[in-house]
Amino acid sequence: MTPEIVITVGIPGCGKSTYVKALLAKGYRRLNRDAIGGVLNSPTALIYGFLRDCYRAGDRQFILDNTYTRKEHREVLMQVAKELDLPVRVLWFQVPIEQAQVFAARRQVQRYGKVLSKTDYDEKPYCNDPNMFQPGVQYAFVKAMTDPSMDEGFSSIEEITVKTVWGAEYTKRALILDLDGTLRTTPDEKECPYPRDPSEVIILDGRRDLLQRRQAEGWLIFAVSNQSGVSRPPGDAKYVSDANVQASIEATEKGLGIKFDRVLYATERGGPPQTFLRKPMPGMGVLLIEQHKLDPAQCICVGDLKTDQTFAQRCGFQFAWAHDYFR
Repeated sequence: MTPEIVITVGIPGCGKSTYVKALLAKGYRRLNRDAIGGVLNSPTALIYGFLRDCYRAGDRQFILDNTYTRKEHREVLMQVAKELDLPVRVLWFQVPIEQAQVFAARRQVQRYGKVLSKTDYDEKPYCNDPNMFQPGVQYAFVKAMTDPSMDEGFSSIEEITVKTVWGAEYTKRALILDLDGTLRTTPDEKECPYPRDPSEVIILDGRRDLLQRRQAEGWLIFAVSNQSGVSRPPGDAKYVSDANVQASIEATEKGLGIKFDRVLYATERGGPPQTFLRKPMPGMGVLLIEQHKLDPAQCICVGDLKTDQTFAQRCGFQFAWAHDYFR
């Protein structure tokens, strides 16, 4: 047994759980600030008090699986490690934020059966779960990140690449379709690109026949859409009620002559993402993959905006521009 402290460096949602489980199986003692509470910026913090207590009790191998993205937090840890005469090994997770967003959304779906909405974060049990965080948390960690260096006194730094693995049971194929500008338009698209009432739904040319063929061929057909008009105040020129969003979806299905296998839409407004739902965040795609056991590589996402393309890339879907796919 080699006495040591192992720490993880990486943004929240970087996929460190698998590696931590392997160390626990070897007998390492796990200490995590989320479970213990407190801070990382003081040698008298709760987590370091527990570390000292465990050391006095005879433990000599520890895994501190906090994010440790800040150099100043690592400096505090090194003070405590020197006090205990324990070397510190770093597991540095090389995970792009886009992939971490997929991991974070997937954890929400696996734990709670959904991707959290804006209001969910303030309600129990989600607000008490430290692993349920908003996208802004990841962006803040990326901004504050300082790469670990051997100059900080570590025994070693292991760079770890984490791949997204869905599982052997994820085999189904699907079409994942945007709605507005992809399948339908409105009488005055420049004034408002989405229907505020089902009477405004106009099906674009070439959609009906092709989608009927695809459905007959056995493709699952899903619709994913940003519907920020719901978040506008009543009386706003671009306001649309949730009831009218659903009625317009029904009118779209009628016009296409198909029934979507599932429809998901995000109602939050644009700007800095508040949840993982609104495209280009991957939440709606992750929910479909997870609950319908899709193989992302076999799925085609069709859209008309850059946000659709980015959404597809984050989820691992093939992407096609609407004007090409329905040509």
